Amino acid sequence: MILKILGKLNTYKAYATIPIRFIFFLYLILAIKAEVYLPSNAEKFGENLAGMGIPASTLMGYLASYSIFIAHILIIIGWKVRFAAAIEIIYFMVAVFVYHVPKDHGISETMPASVMLAMSLFLLFNGAGKPSFDESIS
Repeated sequence: MILKILGKLNTYKAYATIPIRFIFFLYLILAIKAEVYLPSNAEKFGENLAGMGIPASTLMGYLASYSIFIAHILIIIGWKVRFAAAIEIIYFMVAVFVYHVPKDHGISETMPASVMLAMSLFLLFNGAGKPSFDESIS
């Protein structure tokens, strides 16, 4: 009985990315509301990177802030999702393993970046799914 139900769910497998892409949308809205993408925050991010010994930290702060913003947009609209997911993976791996873990941040501080990392990995391996520009173009 359960296997039969689960078998029927396979017909909707291509739509599995919709909730994940919706969470990226919510994350983007919250980040915009918190003014995360303002230049002043990119500079603060660059200062954090400088504290970790990363070279050209101000440039990297701006590059990371704007590339993650663009990657979020690409994932939401479903265009070049695997490329955008690769950008997200790099960003959130740095967030988790270079920033949160060495500073012994708790689970409540590390979990959002970890979840975004896991969702980005899912999108990298599975693509955009339906509906998306990736599926309609190819």
